[in-house]
Amino acid sequence: MNAKQFLGAISAMILKIALAVVIIVVVFRLAVSAYDFGYQVFADIPVSSGEGRIVNVVVSEGQSSLELAKLLEQKGLINNAYVFYIQERLSDYKDMIQPGVYELSTAMNSEEMLEALCSVDEDGEE
Repeated sequence: MNAKQFLGAISAMILKIALAVVIIVVVFRLAVSAYDFGYQVFADIPVSSGEGRIVNVVVSEGQSSLELAKLLEQKGLINNAYVFYIQERLSDYKDMIQPGVYELSTAMNSEEMLEALCSVDEDGEE
């Protein structure tokens, strides 16, 4: 084996090792992201502890769950709209959100918010 072939073989091996490292790093990051997303969905941790901040939310007729989740994220009631959307889809409150005006708190977890958003008095108000 001459020097040219030897350098070519070493270069090919280095390239294969670099490609394997890149693939491992990408798979690891995807796994960490998937775990973090799943943890957020099932941990159901409120944005703030203590009493929190009260925020008025208007839910309109025909508003989708994802649109509502994005609104809640804009108002600082949740950290991630997609996490809330998945929580709503997996909960007992799926497709039960009622239109109206609600007072929600940053100290509420997603389950408590969904309960409030789905409950209606006899008068038709929350």
